[in-house]
Amino acid sequence: MDGRGYRPRAARVRIRLDAVLTEPDGCCIDVVITNLSKDGFRLQSRAELVSGEEVELQVHKRPPVRGRIQWTRRFEAGGVFLEPVAL
Repeated sequence: MDGRGYRPRAARVRIRLDAVLTEPDGCCIDVVITNLSKDGFRLQSRAELVSGEEVELQVHKRPPVRGRIQWTRRFEAGGVFLEPVAL
């Protein structure tokens, strides 16, 4: 934490990465991850997502990673990873 009580935000990387998001009901949605850090992600989708939902993100043939949608703005959303990820 800094002197004002804020925890520094992890470095973010702008990217354009195709992925599949799986919702709690099993519905799969093609998304594009546009921003990534060790703690979270920002993405664009063709469907509106729901804040607070736990989802899985899968990129190519890698194992899926669990996350939680923190905010949404129409077809854009941001989330945090619920488990450590290797970038």
